[in-house]
Amino acid sequence: MASTSKAQIDLLGDRLKRGGVLDDDLGRLDDYRASFAEAYQEVVAAVRASTQLQPTGRPAKSTTSIIEKLRRETIRLSQMQDIAGCRLVVEDIVAQDGSWSA
Repeated sequence: MASTSKAQIDLLGDRLKRGGVLDDDLGRLDDYRASFAEAYQEVVAAVRASTQLQPTGRPAKSTTSIIEKLRRETIRLSQMQDIAGCRLVVEDIVAQDGSWSA
């Protein structure tokens, strides 16, 4: 999806929000979601290497979750910051607040 512009991503988001989905839109959204996979893997690897912890999370937010978020919030698809994400579960607040460094 490297050749897709920000404007095209936002137009896709607008169609998904309104429900005026074109035939290829769900495939385009899948491609967009998949474009975050490499960055997700790099972040997970860096967190594992620097903390020795095992992050959990998701390499891509579900199609349904993306559409629902677009419909309930005033956000453009290209601005959505939680398409992919990882989470660390630590033992206590001390660990959370910095007994390790990333």
